[in-house]
Amino acid sequence: MQSAPQAAAQALREAIISGEVKGGDRILEQKWSTRLGIGQPTLREAMRELEHQGLLRRTPQRGTYVAELSPEDYRQILEVRIPLEAMAVGRAAERLTDEDEKELGDIVTAMVEAGQKADIKRFHDCDVMFHRKIWELSGNSYLRDLLEMITFRLFVFAVVGRWEENPNSAKERHASADQHVGIFEGIRTRDAEAARRAFVTNTVGYWNSRYALCLCEERLLNEAAL
Repeated sequence: MQSAPQAAAQALREAIISGEVKGGDRILEQKWSTRLGIGQPTLREAMRELEHQGLLRRTPQRGTYVAELSPEDYRQILEVRIPLEAMAVGRAAERLTDEDEKELGDIVTAMVEAGQKADIKRFHDCDVMFHRKIWELSGNSYLRDLLEMITFRLFVFAVVGRWEENPNSAKERHASADQHVGIFEGIRTRDAEAARRAFVTNTVGYWNSRYALCLCEERLLNEAAL
């Protein structure tokens, strides 16, 4: 069962994911504590959790705002994330069981269906579940925790945050779902090198196409193999 701060953090997180509050918006403590039926100290604890996840930024003397990420932020995060997650993907491929394969496959199927129905929250939830399952399968809790810290804000601000304003949002969801299908196909080979290559190729292709980040696939593959 969630504590009051955890429930408040989840409510704020969902407001960000849905686009109800957007990058740069100020979080007004009195408004949100009243809306959620909690005291401001409980709300502040929830906001600290979201600060830690990179979803909120607090400015002294000004207040707390929903974070904003630029394409350059995405590029820098991905240059760290991709080699680390490729390591997790390779280990997950080697450790994959039939039960794990079915679970990952079911998540990808649900993600595709949510994209077709424009169910943004469900699509986001499947995205997060897919990657967390891979990190869990790596068998390295330190790697899992590091990827959680680095990657979560990308799920919110880049993958979901702007879709509702994007006239090509259906196409974007389809491209993202295809990316995950490609990663899954690599993992199910149970071959670490093939899985890493599938992950890097699909991930770099998606992000370069979406944001013109000019990520270098071969360099990231080399770094992932170290």
